[in-house]
Amino acid sequence: MATQYQLPESAATPIPALSGRFLAFNRKSRVVRAFLAADLHSGAKRLVKPTMVQAAFIARVSPAYAWAAAKRMDQRFEIEFGYVPLMAPAAPVRVNGNGTAHSIVPNAGIDDAELMHIANLVGPDRMLAAAIAAGH
Repeated sequence: MATQYQLPESAATPIPALSGRFLAFNRKSRVVRAFLAADLHSGAKRLVKPTMVQAAFIARVSPAYAWAAAKRMDQRFEIEFGYVPLMAPAAPVRVNGNGTAHSIVPNAGIDDAELMHIANLVGPDRMLAAAIAAGH
């Protein structure tokens, strides 16, 4: 007795494919694109060769992370298990090119809990406005 049962019509009718490039660059209306998305979700159509941005969005990572992973497939095992970082840490900021390294965020003697408390009190818009004003 067979362990799986397959409907004969599913083998006769292949699922149409949509390429990632087509989805990214077509000039269809928003309504048509919504139906394309519904077709992908229902399985009426399948996505083939998504763009890197689309694949990153689906995987919920930044495109920069996705590109870095694509370039370092030969080190996948080491990176996935945390032996090697996927991306190198950011270099420290150098002021006026004089070679003196400064940390990106100076320690002003305020701990993270106190900063979080202030952010919760004033809200994100005011915190962002203050951060922009401090940068100028």
